[in-house]
Amino acid sequence: MSLRKGKEFGLKPTAAENRSLERERSLRFAADRICLWCLCADPACRRAKACRGDVRACAGRMVAWYEAFEDERRARPDFATLESQIETAQELRAYRAWRRAFTGRR
Repeated sequence: MSLRKGKEFGLKPTAAENRSLERERSLRFAADRICLWCLCADPACRRAKACRGDVRACAGRMVAWYEAFEDERRARPDFATLESQIETAQELRAYRAWRRAFTGRR
């Protein structure tokens, strides 16, 4: 029996159904936090500015997005590496001014 039928007849969901619902809520929360609705082809999701469709499809996009993000992060040097490659004092001052502006510190 599906969860929907159980709800119609006032039956309590099983433990497996509860786990499935909790996973779906977690996936939907994560998808909404990173605004996957912006990438969705479903107009209902874009109107609601939240996932209103198949959350598993959104989770698949989220995994692909995260993997692409991590690939890009690994391909780029971190700030300490960049700073160690600066050759002149003038470049170093300009770089540090940019970092302060970038991080919002004065």
